[in-house]
Amino acid sequence: MKPSTATHQLTPTPAKGKPRVEWVDLAKGLTITLVVLLHAVGMLVRKDLSPDFWRDINAFLQPIRMPLFFVASGLFAQGMLAMSWTTMLRSRVAHLAYLYVVWLMMFFIAHNLLPSEVRHGGYAKFENVIRGLWMPSSALWFIYGLAVFAIVAKLIYKLPLSVQFSFAIVLSIAAYGRYGVFSDVGFGWRNLGMYFVYFLLAVHARPLIVKFSQLSNIWRIGIALGIYAAVYFPIVKFAVFDARELRLIVTTVGLGLGVLVATWLVGSHLGNIFQSIGTRTLPVYVMMDILIAIVVYGLLQVPMLTGLPGVGIVLPLVVTAAVVALALQGHSLLLKARMNFLFELHPRIRGVAPKPESAPRPVAVVAQPVAKEVGKV
Repeated sequence: MKPSTATHQLTPTPAKGKPRVEWVDLAKGLTITLVVLLHAVGMLVRKDLSPDFWRDINAFLQPIRMPLFFVASGLFAQGMLAMSWTTMLRSRVAHLAYLYVVWLMMFFIAHNLLPSEVRHGGYAKFENVIRGLWMPSSALWFIYGLAVFAIVAKLIYKLPLSVQFSFAIVLSIAAYGRYGVFSDVGFGWRNLGMYFVYFLLAVHARPLIVKFSQLSNIWRIGIALGIYAAVYFPIVKFAVFDARELRLIVTTVGLGLGVLVATWLVGSHLGNIFQSIGTRTLPVYVMMDILIAIVVYGLLQVPMLTGLPGVGIVLPLVVTAAVVALALQGHSLLLKARMNFLFELHPRIRGVAPKPESAPRPVAVVAQPVAKEVGKV
């Protein structure tokens, strides 16, 4: 079975004939790489292999990373929302739900096989698989979120835009402030509440976002970075204001900075690398947690290397690059081994399998005088 584009990407791509916005795949590749860095730093710091300042770097990038990821994910979702409910649920939502459940099970299996030094105790419990069906509390919450976002966005699609965005903004403020139901639903649902507004923004304001991206240059990036720092440090880093909901301002400014940076990188060597990764985000996303554990376990076995001066400082970058490369290579090998089921719901079940080519119409043979036929040759 030939893998479909779903084998490579988590999110919708432009329909045939529509111009591709170059920075979108680049943004996906950049953000998924930053997600890998986040998880790599978490384990490396816990194992005393890297200095703690890497946590501060990740915290600074957090309000840029996820809004940009969800905007890049929603920018071409208009076609999906225009589908009938049956088609959308079957071709998109069922696919995401399937991936989520498959990799919940893969996490369970892998973390029961991994050495205790790098095993995640929660993932190794089967109750986490069951609980995860309604409480996305693993590294897979983004897949769960895309399915939820598709359903909610379609439910409110025909409402006035003022109503849609009022709902999304109130939801985000409630999630940031941990009000009401968001006080004890776990980080997964809180993240969904925080970031839905950016998915919705991408769906309805694509022309504005594209036009804004065209403003990118090094000077405007510098100005955007200054504005971002001016809101990040007092609101997030130092919590000068006792109001977590103000973080919505930080993530919105961070989104603008992220779009400008992604656009500026288009055509550069680094940008080309991120753009290539951005067309294959799915394997990186689902496999990174397991691969980080394996790579870090290997590092724990060579203290002579990890203890060298300066090694710990660069390890997060090295591990991130290694995990992305291993995920892409592993994905290729798994597809060659016909293990497509790990990365997509069967196209026939999704209703996206290519229709078999119709057999050629039989040509009627009419007997004609031989002399006449020869004369035509």
